Amino acid sequence: MTRALLTALFLLATPALAQPAPAKKHPGCFVLMDLKTGEVKRNDAKRCEKRMPPASTFKVPHALIALETGVVKDEAAERKWDGKKRDVADWNRNHSLESAIRYSVVWFFQGTAKEIGRERMKDWLHRFNYGNEEISGDITTFWLGHPLRISPDEQVRFLARLYRNELPVSERTRETVKRMLVYSPETVTERTKRMAGPWGTGVVVSGKTGMTHTKEDGAVSWLVGHVRSPQGEYVFASLVTGEHLEGPVALHAAVDELQSLGVLEEDHRD
Repeated sequence: MTRALLTALFLLATPALAQPAPAKKHPGCFVLMDLKTGEVKRNDAKRCEKRMPPASTFKVPHALIALETGVVKDEAAERKWDGKKRDVADWNRNHSLESAIRYSVVWFFQGTAKEIGRERMKDWLHRFNYGNEEISGDITTFWLGHPLRISPDEQVRFLARLYRNELPVSERTRETVKRMLVYSPETVTERTKRMAGPWGTGVVVSGKTGMTHTKEDGAVSWLVGHVRSPQGEYVFASLVTGEHLEGPVALHAAVDELQSLGVLEEDHRD
């Protein structure tokens, strides 16, 4: 048997696990900002500047506005279910602001949108510099498809202001919303359970998913959020679009990206 043949057989017999798995390519846009340095990393600049409907990621500014206007007293105050059966079983009961964010309860926020009203909602979105700030049409659906739009780059800039304590809201409101966005084994749902880790020691991940479908955009899947770890403090946005998306694809893509960048690990440096 020749030496070349022996070498070839040895290579074929080498276990595949001996080779490091290649990093999964994000199928859409991913933006990460280091809050300390302001450095921004993007995988696709063109995609990351394109505006899309925020869907349920809008629950982050919406919760801030609801608390600041007094439409919602605090995160624990319950709103009564209207009795209408929805496709999502977890929606068919009373909800507080905290649980409405956790289970992404649309009817809860449709009610608060009516009470906030168009004038106050428009004013607050202008203060937040949130996307195109457009809320014409139905006050209960403007964030789900039309006309409100925001890009991943703009999502990250908004979150940076929230976590740098630069938004024009009270400390109580700001810290309440930040607290409700934290993912833990106690707060994740079946769809978001991957966000509970386990991560490295000292890593805290926060975020909000969003999913919608429009004729011109197809399916739109979001995860926007914040990471605090021994590596630093970051905000991020993950966006995936397509004709048929199964499950929280932007969430899984974001976790893969965050892991590949090392921001979900504890600090092993001396």
